[in-house]
Amino acid sequence: MMLRRLFVMLPLVLVASGFKETTMVRPLPDQPASERAAQDALPQSMNPLWAKLAKCTVKFNQRTGLFSIGLTSDVKGLDGQSIDVNGFMLPLDGSDETRHFLLTKRTPVCLFCPPGEPNEVIEVTSTKPVAWIDDMVTMKGRFKLVNKGEKGVFFALTDASPTR
Repeated sequence: MMLRRLFVMLPLVLVASGFKETTMVRPLPDQPASERAAQDALPQSMNPLWAKLAKCTVKFNQRTGLFSIGLTSDVKGLDGQSIDVNGFMLPLDGSDETRHFLLTKRTPVCLFCPPGEPNEVIEVTSTKPVAWIDDMVTMKGRFKLVNKGEKGVFFALTDASPTR
C-alpha cells in the first residue's frame, strides 16, 4: 500500500506543476548512464507500438522549459486508430482505481523522475475505473496525438479499457 501511494505522488507532482522549468524534470540525456543501465535491466513492455514511438525525436528547450517532438509518418498514421498497448500504470490521482493515468514502457523506479522519455509515455483516459497494479497492464483505446510540450506528453489513449 505504501509503494502504491509513493508511485501515485510522482505523477501528481509532475502534472500539478505543469513540468515547468523550475521543476526538477530534466531531459533524459542528463540522466546518469548508470541509472539508465539499471533501469534497462528491469522489466519493460516490448509492445511494437513502443518501438514506433521511440523513432519520434524528442527535444527539450532549456530556455522555454518545453519539450517538442518530431513525429514519424508511421506514428502520424496511428492518430485516431484503435490500438492495444501494454505498459506500467502511473495513476494521476490518489485512488486505488482510476480513469486517468500515464502508461509507460519502462518500470517506474524513481519517485522524482518519469520512467523514460516523452516518447515512452501515453496519457490514458479510460471509460471505467481501472484498478492500479504494479505489474504490466494492457489497454485498448483510440490513439491520439496531443501537444502538451509543457508536460512532455504527446500521445494519448482515449475511451480506453483494460483487456483481459
